[in-house]
Amino acid sequence: MNDALVTAAPVRDQRGFAMVAVLLVLALLGVVAAELVAGARLEASMARANRVRVQARHLAEAGVQQAIREILQDSQIQGLDEQGQLVFYRTAAGQTAPTRLAPLPRQRVALGPGTFSYRIADEESRLEINAATPERLGKLLDALGADRQTRDVIVDSVQDWRDPNDEHRSNGAESEDHYLKLPVPYRARNGNLQDVSELLQIRGVTPAIYWGEPGESRGRPGLADVVTVTGRRLVNLNTAPPPVLEALGFAGVEISEALQARASNVYATVPGRFAGRGLGVGSQTFRVEAEGAVPGEPPLRLVAVLQRRARVGTNLPSATSSPPVAVLVMREIR
Repeated sequence: MNDALVTAAPVRDQRGFAMVAVLLVLALLGVVAAELVAGARLEASMARANRVRVQARHLAEAGVQQAIREILQDSQIQGLDEQGQLVFYRTAAGQTAPTRLAPLPRQRVALGPGTFSYRIADEESRLEINAATPERLGKLLDALGADRQTRDVIVDSVQDWRDPNDEHRSNGAESEDHYLKLPVPYRARNGNLQDVSELLQIRGVTPAIYWGEPGESRGRPGLADVVTVTGRRLVNLNTAPPPVLEALGFAGVEISEALQARASNVYATVPGRFAGRGLGVGSQTFRVEAEGAVPGEPPLRLVAVLQRRARVGTNLPSATSSPPVAVLVMREIR
């Protein structure tokens, strides 16, 4: 009988061990299954987010394409409406006043799974910084509220950034004496600016000067709002903001006169009293900010700078020639 008890004990031990092993295996399988389910859900969520992002991108691009339709209208003059939106005008033979063209829908246009919206701005309402004289850049900074020392530093530093040599001006900066001594060193371009945001790398240009005063009803714009590197040398008298007009040598009375006159009727030609200041009444370069939105998801925003190359009043180029609109910039914005 004692032998039977001795034999039974190892059997019970073996069964207990087997039970523990089975439970461990089941627990491990449960963990693996949970990980697989979580991974599948994550992949499905990522796939959906990517699909929505692609849809939103395509919607924003549709907004840019519709803006191109407006830009390619037979219009020689561009101005601003009561809300500050860019509008297009056509001057036909024998007309004394330009005809305002009806805009296409620009807000929450339904397309496929969502909507697109866009805003067109005149890139030639800005001062072309690579072509601006030091005097004009200085007057622009004065109009933006920069003090005299800051103005002189920025004017000289922009010239040093653009010129091909390494000799800095009295208030300027070059690679060896300034930029390479910064905590994150870099070299001056020694060439024209390629993007407006490059100004933030130039000595004297602070975020406050670049972005302007915060808030929707800010009193002064920043450099980012009034300069460009993609416009032409002519500034559109019908769309230029007061700081740009001041940079072009307009006195306060002349600025008030120009703003009041163009609010009632756009300038069809540049008046003789404003001649010789680098002004025009029409534009070829435009900035489009487009947004694509899928319901329930954050919108995706694009900014594009477009330059019209087809002459107004003529047939558009054929499929074998260069496109009528060149895309100079296309990027996402936050």
